[in-house]
This record gives sequence, structure tokens and C-alpha cells, in this order.
Amino acid sequence: MINFAARCLPFDNMKQLGQLIIILFITLISNAVWSQQSYYTCYTGKNSDMHFRLHLIKASNKLNATLLLKEKTAEAKAFTLNGKIDSAGDFYLGKNYREDTVLIGRLTESRLEAYFKYDESELILMRLQAESSDNHLPLEVKTLEQQQALDTTNPDSPQAIFEGQLLFPKDRNTLLDSLFMLQADNIDTSKTKALEQLLKWEASSFFDGYKKLNSFEDQDSPVFQWIKISEVFVQLNQQHLLSYAVSDYAYTGGAHGLSTKQFTVLDIKNLKQLTLGDVFEPEAINKIPALLEKTLRMQYQISADSSLRSAGFFADALEITNNFWLSPAGIGFYYNSYEIAPYSFGHTPILLPFSQLDGLLKPEFVSRLLPIQESLNPQP
Repeated sequence: MINFAARCLPFDNMKQLGQLIIILFITLISNAVWSQQSYYTCYTGKNSDMHFRLHLIKASNKLNATLLLKEKTAEAKAFTLNGKIDSAGDFYLGKNYREDTVLIGRLTESRLEAYFKYDESELILMRLQAESSDNHLPLEVKTLEQQQALDTTNPDSPQAIFEGQLLFPKDRNTLLDSLFMLQADNIDTSKTKALEQLLKWEASSFFDGYKKLNSFEDQDSPVFQWIKISEVFVQLNQQHLLSYAVSDYAYTGGAHGLSTKQFTVLDIKNLKQLTLGDVFEPEAINKIPALLEKTLRMQYQISADSSLRSAGFFADALEITNNFWLSPAGIGFYYNSYEIAPYSFGHTPILLPFSQLDGLLKPEFVSRLLPIQESLNPQP
């Protein structure tokens, strides 16, 4: 690991901060040859106050990342980020692309130099290095981008657009491949046992639906232009535990498209998908909804004497979801749009820090988490 520099001085206003970000971005210098292939890399770095771990997926010019930050006296924090990278290796990552830029700098597959916007008035220079593959499962990223015209004889025909990403284990075997087939989106995997064909089958299924439901002669067709985009994010890749999410966006007509995010947690050591029953003690499952509701009320500033319904949710009681993820920051539960609230609410992620889960996790699972948590504790 490479240590990065101490914190920068605070700034008086965001205008000064924005100007400095631009200057610093221009002056970042590196002599590396910048790679343009798709890949997954886990970058790590630390200083006396913080430890950083960045799970990054590069797919063409798109970047998907999970940033983990641990300070000495605080619990770990996790940020889901998206961004872009150019041919020179200059990149940005933000919580909502450029609307809230968090990282800006330059990267290769082996190292990353960037300025991190720690808060509204402070920048930190980060110099991170790719972690040895001995400490995590080596992964590859495959991408597929295709378009299909509704009327192939018409150059101005509307099109269906498919953009997909897929995680592959670098060290392949049949059992491991079968776990990664869980990335399939409503595809009958009995039609193909080859992980390499999964994206093609997804694209084919999408285009088949487009051809069946749309026709120039059918004036009642839902829409002429269809879009489907899938992206992959990694939250955890340590101690033979892998947590990742497939984020899908689809527009097939109507007032708006629909995005969903599905999480998968894999036990690479025992070659199985983990369920809540593998993580929590049996009696703990009934205690989780109360913890979720407490955190939800804090996130939406709902007082204890107000019902969830009065705040716009579908029910007053929050049920546990099987759509969960693992990270050094805790265990998260993800509710997609329409599951517990209207579309206008967006998605509802709820993270329960490990400090709230004391005594609720299975001992054998805790023993695997301890080294992960210790790896994020900065040392003087």
C-alpha cells in the first residue's frame, strides 16, 4: 500500500473549492501508459487518520465504484459512485455522476491518484495502489453493447439499445461459474451453461421482446425506442466473501424507465450463495425489522409518534428483505422502487452498522468479518 498525503487546508466557500479541483485535476501528473480495457481493481491506501478501500469496475469509459472510508474514531462509511474516464486516464466519480463529484484524478489498473472531497470545504490527496490478488478473488469484467433497428430497411428506424456488464472469476471452474450465473436477469439459464454466453442471451431476450411488442403498423405500440443498461458494483471482496450488485435500467414505454438493483452475496470458500439465515442467528431475524425501521425514520426524519404511512410509505411496518449486501461498513438492505414506497421516493437503501448487530450474527460469520474490519483500522 502507498500512503497518501495529509489533508489540505480548508476553504472558505465552494467556489474556491471548485476552482482548486479544476487546477489540481489539470496538474495531476503520471508517466504511466493508460489502459482502456475493462477490468476490476481493488485499490487501497491510508494515512494516519484514514484507511481507504475502493472497489472499481471500469467498463469502456464508464466507472462504477464503492468507496469505503474508515477513520480512527468513527464507523466505516460506504459510498456508491459512478463516473467516466477518458483515453488519457483522467476520471471523475460522483454520487450522481458529475452532479456531486467526490473523486477526480487519474488512474491505471495498478494505481490511482485523485483528490477526494472529504466534505464541503476540504480536499484530500489520495495515492492508492491495487491490492494484491492474494487478498481477494481476482475478477474480470465483460461488456456487451448492441443496437437493433425496429425496421432494418429504414435508416431512420428507431432502435433498441442494450448495454450490459458481467463479472467473471479469473480462475474458472464449473461450480464457481454457476454462482456467477446468478447475474442472469430473468433468463432461463438452462438454455446456456456457459457464463460467456450470458450477456448475449440477455441481449437476445431483450431484442426479441422489442420485435414482438413494437410495430410501425401497430399504432398502440407502447414505444418505438427501448433501452436496457446493466452495471455491476462490488461492495466486498475479502476473506472469501464477495458481495456485488447488478443495477438495471430499462425503458420499454410509459412515463419513465424503471431501475432496479439486485444484490448477491457469495461464499467463495464453500461455493454457495449466502442467505440471511447463513448470516444471522435464527432468533435475530425477528429483531431486524425494528432496527431497519429505526434507521429509516432517521433517514427520512420521521418522528416516533408519526406512522410510516403518514410519511408516504405503503405500510406502517417494515418487512425484512432478502435483497441485502455485505461491506466493512455493515450489512445493508435494499428496497427497490414500489416495494415499500411510491416511485417518487426512489430506492431505499438501509445500512445497519455492525455496532447495531452485536449478538445477532452467527459466531462463525463474525470470525470471518473480524479480519475485514481490522484491515480498515488505520494505524498511527
